[in-house]
Amino acid sequence: MKHRFTKQDLALFEDIGISPNDVAVQLALLEKEANATNLVRPATDGDGIRVLTQQQMLNYAKLFDQEKASFSMVRFIPASGLATRMFKFLHYFIKRYDVEKETLRSYLNRKKTYKLAIFLGGLEKFPFYQSLKAQIKELQNGAFQQDYRNLFIQKTVTLLSKLPKALIPFHNYSGNTRTAAAEQLFFSKEFMVSEEAMNIHFTIPPKSNKAFEESLSDSIEEISKSEAIQSHVSYSNQKRSTDSIAVNMDNSLYRNQHGNLFFRAAGHGALIDNLNDLDEAVVFLSNIDNVAVASFHKKAGFYKKILAGVLLSTLKQIYKFSKALERRDFTDLNTIKIFVQNHLNVNVPKNVSDDALQEFLQHKLNRPLRVCGMVKNEGEPGGGPFWVEKSGQTSLQIVESAQVNMSNPDQKDVFKSGTHFNPVDIVCAIYGHNGNKYDLKNFVDNDSYFVVEKSLGEAAIKAIERPGLWNGGMADWNTIFVEVPVRTFNPVKTVNDLLRPMHQLI
Repeated sequence: MKHRFTKQDLALFEDIGISPNDVAVQLALLEKEANATNLVRPATDGDGIRVLTQQQMLNYAKLFDQEKASFSMVRFIPASGLATRMFKFLHYFIKRYDVEKETLRSYLNRKKTYKLAIFLGGLEKFPFYQSLKAQIKELQNGAFQQDYRNLFIQKTVTLLSKLPKALIPFHNYSGNTRTAAAEQLFFSKEFMVSEEAMNIHFTIPPKSNKAFEESLSDSIEEISKSEAIQSHVSYSNQKRSTDSIAVNMDNSLYRNQHGNLFFRAAGHGALIDNLNDLDEAVVFLSNIDNVAVASFHKKAGFYKKILAGVLLSTLKQIYKFSKALERRDFTDLNTIKIFVQNHLNVNVPKNVSDDALQEFLQHKLNRPLRVCGMVKNEGEPGGGPFWVEKSGQTSLQIVESAQVNMSNPDQKDVFKSGTHFNPVDIVCAIYGHNGNKYDLKNFVDNDSYFVVEKSLGEAAIKAIERPGLWNGGMADWNTIFVEVPVRTFNPVKTVNDLLRPMHQLI
């Protein structure tokens, strides 16, 4: 379908920071079926996933502590999502419960809503309980009414669900609450501190800088006073230039009542641009909601050090071999080949000349490196580690279910047979042996995308959505998977997860 852009459209493209050619590419992708990932087999213990001995773990953690002062480091924490999904079942309740027609007890009996029952049963254990309780006048007057719990739900949804998830109170320390973002700061000091300072970078919603700065100021001051650690916190927003254009279901351009085109955020895979803007050599990447209470920080920090130790150890070898290949020193060619094949999980071509092998190995070594923690799959929703084939090459990838053609029984079976889960516990190295930073956008799989269908008012639209930052955004990185304990994975996907032991003081 041929599309014509108006002067108004071109002005919008310029304002967003996207070229007409980029828009045309998006429109072409929307007209064809999205590419499904071709799974070969799941990555398992000894076949794509390294399982370390206790001594190896101690050695890698020690290596990191010894070497970390030689590298600039930063934590990169995507925190631009709102908390709406955390409270989804409460929104559902509010829309369907009529306090004039039935009691909350009768509603629970009629609907059999176990999520709501768990929420109501744990009210006093939520870190925001006291602050919301104080705002309910009926309680302030001492009148405990039948619908008090309904009022509490109303306050929870009204005051919390529209906040960034990072600013939701996650933990309660004898009356002092910490938001998810604040807890991440306190957790960071277990492994991120170098020369009495640590760098933390959050990607946040537009126009929320002030809210984050005000929310974190007390935590930054407390860490400075009690630990003599300076927390350097920075922020960025997902770039408008990574947004995706919307079309109608027949692939014609969607325009609103004023004739304007509409762009929407293209998924957090677009955050590769934000990651690319960082200058630090080593980047710790994790989700905002995966953080436990303070009593678990030290142990969880130990496993962060292990992953970073594996990264630094591997990086030394990569740099050494890259320099040898650059000098065209072929004496260690077979050793380098074995390293690339066994440690970087790359299939090396056979029966080629030394020159062709040298070129291939150099290309594979000179890429960003990521070491990813993987936990045993215990049924959590999300992606996992797999061997994937594309253009005749097999590589290790983190794959989400939405990337798989589930109508293909063989592909569905491979995905279902996965033994491990991706907790988003990643350490990255983004500089080459020559001291130059990689342009991370050169290592993205641009064929890895979804076509999503959404409602916009009464209109049905389609748009491109990039898979996660660690899926298509890192598809052409050197990748190592390391097994870590499941206790390092403590996400808060729904508000009820805050009642789990790792989010409660023991």
